[in-house]
Amino acid sequence: MSTDKYDWSVGETPPLLDDHSAAKHEMLRQYVATYVDVLMSNPRREVLKITLVDGFSGGGEYKRSGLIVPGSPLIVLNEIAAAQTRIDAQRTKPAKIDADFVFVEKDRANFAYLQDALSRSPHQTMLPDRIHLRQTSFEDALPSIINHISARGRADRAIFFLDQFGYNSVSLQCLRTILSGLANPEIIVTFNVDWLIDYLSTDEAFLKAVKPVELSLTDVQQLLNQKDQRDARWLIQNMLYTHFVEKTGAPYYTPFFIKSSESHRSYWLIHISKHPTARDEMAALHWRLQNHFVHHGRAGLRMLGFDPGKITDQKPFDFVFDDDAREIDCLTHDRATCSGFWGLQEGRSATHATPAVRRRVQSNSSNQTAPGRCDHYLARKQGIRNSNQ
Repeated sequence: MSTDKYDWSVGETPPLLDDHSAAKHEMLRQYVATYVDVLMSNPRREVLKITLVDGFSGGGEYKRSGLIVPGSPLIVLNEIAAAQTRIDAQRTKPAKIDADFVFVEKDRANFAYLQDALSRSPHQTMLPDRIHLRQTSFEDALPSIINHISARGRADRAIFFLDQFGYNSVSLQCLRTILSGLANPEIIVTFNVDWLIDYLSTDEAFLKAVKPVELSLTDVQQLLNQKDQRDARWLIQNMLYTHFVEKTGAPYYTPFFIKSSESHRSYWLIHISKHPTARDEMAALHWRLQNHFVHHGRAGLRMLGFDPGKITDQKPFDFVFDDDAREIDCLTHDRATCSGFWGLQEGRSATHATPAVRRRVQSNSSNQTAPGRCDHYLARKQGIRNSNQ
């Protein structure tokens, strides 16, 4: 959890956990569980070696509804322990999750609280051999973290949870370093896009603040030029997202928005990976957790999200950012919300679909003639199914 917003002090009650942060924690909890379950579904796998990194750990505990609840460090520890229990119960042949944990926290008081919380937890016996604590900034800790992960084996399996406060504590260079330095990293990073848009300026202080996200004076001027346009926020978000994707260079992205009930601003929670299966699983998790659909302007920039002020049983709508995500989207598409993407991509073969997408298409074959289904959904599903025959 980002720490500029929260303060911890040993011996005092931890800060309150608000609804939008609780939603973010639930996504982390479910993704760690899914990650392990998918990789350990192979009965021949005897050991899963993984490193889980929390770059902005905070104090590790919060107060919610009168109870002390775990923060992100304890969440990942609890989920790995629970996954091992499931494996032990389901398998006759022993299998082990060989997990290391790296928790980074810059603030001295917050770091002291984190140490205390871990020492009081059921996981305290893992200190310091399996739980590695770093009192420094994430950027300063990153080189040694990559070396640590690489030294554990060639697979380089790691999940980085980078819950920064704002938009400039995790530089794009940091993300490139992770992606280029490790074979199998996954990154979950928050980015306060509304905050950046609201404070857009050519002032020297702002230009300095956006250096980590590599926005030049020319870039900022181009963004400012959109402010007077119709659908300005959509246009700026679209430009920022394109910039983010191009600068980091990872092949697979899955974005989600979360709205703060306090500031009424939305921020992005972006999952970055090198593998389509990881992207597909995160996309499925977004469908399960979303309660709102945001669409600024015309078709193009759309994402699922969590808004504490919205009802939680809303029907899912479009999920659009990359081609395979659109294929998943068509599984639940209806004509009323179709963006017409497939009509613009007529030459793209259904055989380009990932295995996970194909499985979802095949599992929904009974819905082929369901009334109200998107025409593109029907055509694409039939094409993908035929390509498997």
